[in-house]
Amino acid sequence: MMSKTLILLFLAQIIFALAVANYGGAHPWIFLGVGILLFGVIGYLYYRYHQTQANIQRSIEQGFLSLIDGDFSVSIAPKNDPTYDRVFNLFNQCTEKLRKERQHLYQREMLLDKVLNTSPVVTFLVSPEHKIIFANRAAELMFKEGDSLLGHSWHDISETLDDDFAHALQNSGESIFTLNDQNGDEQAWHLAKSSVRIHQASHTLYLLKSITHELGRQEVQTWKKVIRVLSHELNNSIAPISSMCHSGQLLAQNLSEPRLDRVFSSISRRIAHLNEFIKGYGELSKLKMPNKQCINWPVLVEQLNALYPFELTTALPKTSIYADEHQLEQVLINILKNAHEAQSEQLDAPAVQVSFADHELQNLTIEVRDFGAGMAPEVLENALLPFYSTKHAGTGLGLALCREIIDAHQGKLAFRNCATSGVVVSVSLPYIVSTKAH
Repeated sequence: MMSKTLILLFLAQIIFALAVANYGGAHPWIFLGVGILLFGVIGYLYYRYHQTQANIQRSIEQGFLSLIDGDFSVSIAPKNDPTYDRVFNLFNQCTEKLRKERQHLYQREMLLDKVLNTSPVVTFLVSPEHKIIFANRAAELMFKEGDSLLGHSWHDISETLDDDFAHALQNSGESIFTLNDQNGDEQAWHLAKSSVRIHQASHTLYLLKSITHELGRQEVQTWKKVIRVLSHELNNSIAPISSMCHSGQLLAQNLSEPRLDRVFSSISRRIAHLNEFIKGYGELSKLKMPNKQCINWPVLVEQLNALYPFELTTALPKTSIYADEHQLEQVLINILKNAHEAQSEQLDAPAVQVSFADHELQNLTIEVRDFGAGMAPEVLENALLPFYSTKHAGTGLGLALCREIIDAHQGKLAFRNCATSGVVVSVSLPYIVSTKAH
């Protein structure tokens, strides 16, 4: 609008100049006054036009400077000028789109950061200058005991690691190695190492995951398959042997031969024992999923103490824990029975001790301690394996079944020798909220 007004005034000035040339001699003062007025109006309008252009230029410049600074909240108000309002509208649409995309990216980054920091997978990113530029919470707990790893030299961190761990970090691709935890238990880890390009620079991404539980679960599944195959084959052989043995007993009675009767009776007893053996392992391979309910500790402890007396060295848990009461009772009965048998030859041994420990409302640990001779390293290593037993008449089923039950509760079963005498068996159970009524 301002530019059109100026054009019209310039045309009026030209017409005025022509009028002065033709009629200026008759009325010179009138034409002089009108000329001064026209030049004044033209000058004022030109000044306004220049100011408007300067404001528009300044608005556009400030808008782009805000974009360069990453501020997408800026917008330019329309100037009632069709020449520039279209440009301003396009600029405002652009900033609105950039603002929404930034908000979307920010939400995704927040979600990714939350996922990475709550993930148990140890994750850290190393720059080409061998500086750690990202490390999640699991990595900080593993390497610096909770302190920040950002900015630390990767060489300084790797020099303090175990030899097997450091060797795995040097390999490319994937590696599996073992480490000992704080309790001295061997833990298996899987390491994945890959190259990531960020800002045209090659970074190294490390992903470290504990696979001890997965390996243990696969081991149990393998044992279950072996047990099912053995049970099937043994049952196929025992059934006809048992039938023939019964027929032999009837024939021996008709022949009045006591020796044959004793032979067949002995065979029948061994077949019955073998049937019980197979039945026990069938329970291990077909263990039901736990039916979790709130555990009533006073009642459970009283029932256990009536079967296998023990000394309770701590108070009972105050926080509710959800588990299958029958399965948990079966585990504790087996552990207490083993504890009493371990110190049965110790006439002056103290009573078996049971204690409870609450670890920051994350898990509950039940410890059973005996005062026997302890376990040999080989026994500690193989105690939870099916078929393994140091007892003369043992089946190797009890502790394997206990391990399967505790694993189904997402818990952990562990053994350790005491410094003085005896063994401590610890059962760790997580606190899991249940919707079932107590």
